[in-house]
Amino acid sequence: MSAAQQVTLAVRKERIVVRAGQQREQLAQWGERLKKPCAIADKAVDAGRYVKAHPWTAGVAVGASVLLGRRHLFRVARYGWSAWRAWRFVGGWARERGLVNRFKNK
Repeated sequence: MSAAQQVTLAVRKERIVVRAGQQREQLAQWGERLKKPCAIADKAVDAGRYVKAHPWTAGVAVGASVLLGRRHLFRVARYGWSAWRAWRFVGGWARERGLVNRFKNK
């Protein structure tokens, strides 16, 4: 291989490396846009797996919707969601301070 061919290959390789870097940057930008939708999809899949493993939860949800009707269902769901979030917050707070372990071992 002659020196001219080696220089040509080196220049071509450099251009390919630069182009690959630009394409990586573009993919990273596209990935940032997909971060939230992918997280939502992951949560939906996790919820589906939970319902599949615990089918009684679907029964409770259907029963509650029949009993409450459309009008009150969303209000009760909002209160339930708020209570659940508060419960998780308090549980995390108690675990951070070691309160849960203190009472759990007694």
